[in-house]
Amino acid sequence: MHRYNNLTRRRAVVIYGPTSSGKTALSLDVCEAASGRGLRPVVLNADSRQVYAGMDIGTSKIKPSQMQGFEHRLLDVAEPSSKLSLEAYAQMARHELAALAKSENAVPVLVGGTGVYVQAVLDGWNLTGTGTLRQSLEIDFPRGDVTGSYQALARLAPEVARRVHPHNYEAILNALVRRMASEATNEAATPFAFAVYGIDRAEAETDRRIETTLNDQIRDGLLEEIAELDRRYQLVEQARRPGRPRNVASQTHGYREFICLAASTGKAIAEFDGADLAAARAEALGHIRAYSRRQRSWFRKLGASRVDHRSALKTIVSRLQ
Repeated sequence: MHRYNNLTRRRAVVIYGPTSSGKTALSLDVCEAASGRGLRPVVLNADSRQVYAGMDIGTSKIKPSQMQGFEHRLLDVAEPSSKLSLEAYAQMARHELAALAKSENAVPVLVGGTGVYVQAVLDGWNLTGTGTLRQSLEIDFPRGDVTGSYQALARLAPEVARRVHPHNYEAILNALVRRMASEATNEAATPFAFAVYGIDRAEAETDRRIETTLNDQIRDGLLEEIAELDRRYQLVEQARRPGRPRNVASQTHGYREFICLAASTGKAIAEFDGADLAAARAEALGHIRAYSRRQRSWFRKLGASRVDHRSALKTIVSRLQ
């Protein structure tokens, strides 16, 4: 059985990449290879939308039948009726890592495309108590005042502001919370030493894969999934009432475009014709592609070794031996 030196932190893996980058397939290959070496791989989700129950097709969430018997955690841990805070996710991740550290052959495989989630795990962020601070910032700087929030960050931490896109509201508020809560007192050593691998493809190839994925999602029942979420949470009705708290699905690319179209046309999602579907699909593609570019900017921030699927498996497994 594989044993680790107790004087060093245990080894673990991060597989990061933008939308539609093959992270799931690579993670399963890593799990299979690690398991063949007597290790116990456990996949930890680091995608900020796959944490929500009922948002499956539109987030490309792995199905239980596809997990090949390997443990997958931090999926379906919240309802989309209210946003899971970064504070809550970081706490869940810390608890999972602490539990895995008690098993001498456990190997966490962190998989996702949400850079701030990955960073929270890598740096051991302890954001306990910052939820109230974030709520206060959201009141002072509502989503419509992204410019004001960015200016505040630039005044408080210009070096941080230079690394954040001035239109990325969530990233700006997360940075403000971290700065105002004092980073030095909110970090703790993690029990694992993570090696970060970023699956990187050319922008054109990523765009092509995004389109293929969205087409597959529509074919596999995305609209039916959205209709079911609407039935449970009245998403379309919420969209017709500006200023009301929004369900997470209504703020997620690949969902919100269809919800907004239903709200503006008065049509039920099941009544969309070809022109409706084409319009919402085109808008979703544009939004998802733009988001993938922001995700790619995290490669540098996370210190990721850029790899492709063919070379990554051998590199990752060799490190675990």
